[in-house]
Amino acid sequence: MPINMTIFSDFVCPFCFVGSGIIDHLKRDFDIRDAWVPHELHPETPPEGRPLDDLVDRFDLDQVIMTCNQRGEPYGIRFARAERLFNSRLALEAAEFARDAGRYHDFHGRMFRAGFTEGRNIADIAVVLDVAARTGLDTEELAAALADHRFAARVADGSRQAREAGVTALPTFIVEGQPRITGAVDESVLRRALEAALKAA
Repeated sequence: MPINMTIFSDFVCPFCFVGSGIIDHLKRDFDIRDAWVPHELHPETPPEGRPLDDLVDRFDLDQVIMTCNQRGEPYGIRFARAERLFNSRLALEAAEFARDAGRYHDFHGRMFRAGFTEGRNIADIAVVLDVAARTGLDTEELAAALADHRFAARVADGSRQAREAGVTALPTFIVEGQPRITGAVDESVLRRALEAALKAA
């Protein structure tokens, strides 16, 4: 039986990347209909990014990266040493284009890897279009959609939904009929929620 799951996420959230690996792994055991909803964590970030040292001290940042690598390892997810935080808006808009093209999940995973594993600037349209090309998307059509911000309203609506749902941190997982789950949780936590959802059905 399918289980509906909504995940509020952003491409600059490292634990959202780990969460995507956990969900993909859980799909081996559960019929999950996962709907990823965009929610910008740092919309104020300029396109050229800002040094992460401005936000957290280097020791804490290195600890976060080490933790992310430990959490991501079972799912084949790796994190490079991070230096800058980039704006995610173009990447989120492009993901909505990919959604309409039926290639959301592939694009989603590739964009996370571009930002966190490859350390690329996901605010750079050339990077976004390269990820799109590797996903098999029409890059000319995507470039036009990004130029006129065709999907900006949909991204903004994702953040509106997050506010209305009381989302305070990312990722936030909402398994149908179960209490919400927030943050860098272990796979076992999500597995229990999915099992509870099946029992309640």
